[in-house]
Amino acid sequence: MADYDGIIIGAGHNGLTTAAYLSRTGQKIAVLEANPQIGGGTATEEPALPGHRANLHASFFMGLGHAPLMRDLELQRFGFSYVEPEVQQAGTFRDGSCVVIHKDLEKTCASLARFSQRDADTFRDLYHRYVEEMRPLLVSLMYNAPLPLDQLQDRLSGPKAKELLGHAQHDLFSVVSEYFDDDRIRTLFTSYMHVITTENVPGSGMVFPGIFANVTGFTLPVGGAIAYPLACARIVAASGGTVRTDTRVREITVTGGRATGVVLDDGTTLTADRFVASSIDTPTTVAMAGRDLFDDAVTEKLDNWHWGNHSLVTLHLALKQAPIYKARDFDPDIDAAYNVFFGMEDLDEVRSCFADCEAKRFPDVLMGNGACNSAFDPSYAPAGRHSAFWWPFAPYAVDGDAANWDEKRADYTQRILERWRDYAVNLGDDNVDATYLYTPLDIERHNTNMIQGAVRMGAYIPSQLGVNRPHPQLSGTRTPVEGLYICGSGVGNGGGMNGAPGYIAANAIVDDLGLTRDWTPVAQPEWRD
Repeated sequence: MADYDGIIIGAGHNGLTTAAYLSRTGQKIAVLEANPQIGGGTATEEPALPGHRANLHASFFMGLGHAPLMRDLELQRFGFSYVEPEVQQAGTFRDGSCVVIHKDLEKTCASLARFSQRDADTFRDLYHRYVEEMRPLLVSLMYNAPLPLDQLQDRLSGPKAKELLGHAQHDLFSVVSEYFDDDRIRTLFTSYMHVITTENVPGSGMVFPGIFANVTGFTLPVGGAIAYPLACARIVAASGGTVRTDTRVREITVTGGRATGVVLDDGTTLTADRFVASSIDTPTTVAMAGRDLFDDAVTEKLDNWHWGNHSLVTLHLALKQAPIYKARDFDPDIDAAYNVFFGMEDLDEVRSCFADCEAKRFPDVLMGNGACNSAFDPSYAPAGRHSAFWWPFAPYAVDGDAANWDEKRADYTQRILERWRDYAVNLGDDNVDATYLYTPLDIERHNTNMIQGAVRMGAYIPSQLGVNRPHPQLSGTRTPVEGLYICGSGVGNGGGMNGAPGYIAANAIVDDLGLTRDWTPVAQPEWRD
């Protein structure tokens, strides 16, 4: 008799999403996590000072109000909730001006109209199209296995669908510049679009509709990003399953062409009667199962996997007072904004930053986005204190060698903090109690499957998106090995805090095993206008 019905490798948010769904079908599930704690890319710790909580990787949860997860898994009943700030985004510039994006459409358009009435009108049109009218389509595209372009074209027809699909012929800079005229508005939206990738290549425009649809849908998990995996782990436990930490898998056992379990680092074998699913990076998963079980085209693609020109770099601050931005005199709402962009004055500076990342240089133009989470959820900091962070774009092998992140940590920390001080008036030593620079090397140490600090487990470039993530034989979470599934960020629609790979894998397993689900799957994408 097998130890479990199913084994899931990795207790990040995707692995635990798969586990939570399958637990609801009566399956006995084991989730195996190599680290001492669960969470993966949704980890929450206190790196700067005790009591100052920080999300080490994912912090902005996008579009949760439209995702199936909250409803299907009854996450609130298991301890997960979020806040949705009224002032969602802002971009501030050295001249003291700023653009502010509210949940309220008219307030947003009023902010944009201070720079360009035409751009305000364009934003309103795009909002009605992607945030409202086509939102169900975008949700269905996210929460179903990706389809080849010809199949998508068969399912989507009409002028609006043609425009949506047409973005895939362009790069993101071009798409944003086609829609908007004002330099500052272009700069903000180009920066916003590129939070997922610095690679501005032909075809990258395909992500524009989905990212734009969430421009007013950023949410903050109450108590930290870790609250989501903790809720999923409670669902697994409530159904008789188990989540094991400090349990590293070294091999996926395959017998007669079928996945039958795993071998742990200590030599222990655990068996699974029905399936094995892996939420860690795809190259490692394939190696664990045996490269000879996969076509040469698959292994060659994985051998040449592009992890990305930039890696996640985070400056965490423990503060007495939340950041106050110089641009508050222009628009006081910037101090109430959740996600704030700064460091870039125009598109040339954005290009310069991205070019430095590609060349593995510490950027001359330090730009990025960040937040003060404690301003929206007091649990992120001790009473009367605040926790803030900033993500400037930077490469893994900084100045030619990733070891520089350790050797020059103090210098990089100071340079990043000084850049922040160019825009915020109160980040002097009297307000900053502590700093902590979380580097790409730290990410690799914390999560060995985030190779080169790639928190999305692979660059968002056309050859690694949709059915090509990572390869058409694997993108839908099924593999050529019977009973083996991949449910992590390196497949299909993965790469953000959306749970899509975990959700898609759960539905595939339910269908393949003939299980009974108590949720209604998101409908397949369809659009006619």
